[in-house]
Amino acid sequence: MLLIRNISHIVALITLACLLNCLPSPVPAVEVLPLTENAAVTSSRRYYIEVSIEHELLTLYERGDADKLVKLKEYPVGTAVRGLKTYPVGTGTVTAISFKPWWYPTPYSRSVFRERGIELPTAVPPGHPLNYMGPFKISLSHRTKKGAIYRIHGNNNPQRVGKRVTGGCFVMENEGGLELARTIPVGTEVNILP
Repeated sequence: MLLIRNISHIVALITLACLLNCLPSPVPAVEVLPLTENAAVTSSRRYYIEVSIEHELLTLYERGDADKLVKLKEYPVGTAVRGLKTYPVGTGTVTAISFKPWWYPTPYSRSVFRERGIELPTAVPPGHPLNYMGPFKISLSHRTKKGAIYRIHGNNNPQRVGKRVTGGCFVMENEGGLELARTIPVGTEVNILP
């Protein structure tokens, strides 16, 4: 700790501080503007996702010149089991993206697991063997009639990817899904085909 013993030292330090504050900054000041609504819309329109339930395939596109879609990548996905009465179809958007998510099974999911002899907690933590979300989840605006959210998410069982095995969500390989979740912004358009 610096100890100042006389007034002349104090005056010298105050003078030095004033001079330093008056000198021009070596780096010009840059005004940082908040993201405008138009910029957010432009960002969310950069990518487009199409999911084919029948082909168990998620395709990521980027919008090019004149809004032309350019295919960037295809990912195998687990999709809705055949014969399911309710599953997501049509156009919607990504509403949230989470990493290391908790899973909050619905009462229906808990009852299905209970019939299999598995008692699920109301909240399953990240990394737990029963956490079906895996290391990421991408929430969609697509909903069931009761308001449950459909998601694109990781897995705790890679055998489910590329098969008709889900209750409506889309299950991805964890590595590819993390790549997708880090690429797209919230607001990205998602079109689900039967």
